[in-house]
Amino acid sequence: MARDGSATRERLIDAAEKVFAVQGVEQANLREINRVAGQSNNSALHYHFGSRETLLTAVLARHRTETDARRRELVSALVGKVPSIEELLVVSMWPLAFQLDSESGRNFLRILLHIRHRSEVRTHHTLNADSADDLQWAYAQLQSRLRHLPESLRDERLGVWIDMALAALASRAEDLERGVESGIDNNAFMNNLVDMGTAALTAPSSLVTSPLSAPAPGEL
Repeated sequence: MARDGSATRERLIDAAEKVFAVQGVEQANLREINRVAGQSNNSALHYHFGSRETLLTAVLARHRTETDARRRELVSALVGKVPSIEELLVVSMWPLAFQLDSESGRNFLRILLHIRHRSEVRTHHTLNADSADDLQWAYAQLQSRLRHLPESLRDERLGVWIDMALAALASRAEDLERGVESGIDNNAFMNNLVDMGTAALTAPSSLVTSPLSAPAPGEL
């Protein structure tokens, strides 16, 4: 009878999730993932997944299905109206807040930040090419709300917002894992994050209103 490898695959995904969260994706030791998964054979990971990237895809898929479903509900509620920037930021980031409620979800958030730091992603293009359609829609809508800014500045603002939001979520996930008390619950944390994002994206730009008033980089 052929041995069912599904249990081994799940243990490897569990282990990779933990190791990727702590060490990063590229830096993660694959032997360590095998060890955490309880696999004495160091080729187990390669046998079941073939590569680091395939394993990463499996880790992300575990959480993206739920996250994408929550985001789809939020987008559906906006049909027939012109959403505000605040509503669009809720669509983009609030579904991730539910990941704060579990150790597995918190690891996922930390992994997302590691992925954001990858050289091919961190170019201030706002999203990964494989982002879900609803997320792509939300950022296209955000772009349209910032038409008063030059395109390069719109991209910069949205890119920095993604950096800020993912860093904040990953930091909170890490604090929760360590038992660090912040003084506010997850709901208040997310409301504050959306408020900050709204303020950041709608802030006037001296580069547009008064270019000569901005100090040169060497004068900062």
